[in-house]
Amino acid sequence: MLNYADAYLEPLVTPERETRALADVAALGTFTDDWTERLQVMRTYILICLESSNSPEDAFAAKLKHYRGEFNSALISARQASAAETGSASIFAAVGLERA
Repeated sequence: MLNYADAYLEPLVTPERETRALADVAALGTFTDDWTERLQVMRTYILICLESSNSPEDAFAAKLKHYRGEFNSALISARQASAAETGSASIFAAVGLERA
């Protein structure tokens, strides 16, 4: 299990959610271990919020909005770090992940 700092969401982390989050992150590209872990934690939080929210005004909805923004920013940074590490000059656009 990864290190989850959000005390409200951490009890809702399951191995299934972690596995799904890792697959989602892997589908976005190859990142350093540190960035992969950070993205996986945020994606796990996003999955929890998507599955747990009952209304647009509940705590899960608020946390979802926060973690989506954090994830998108972190994804840009992770891609830049990966490009710098490989010497690639590619620039990628962030794409938000949502459950249909």
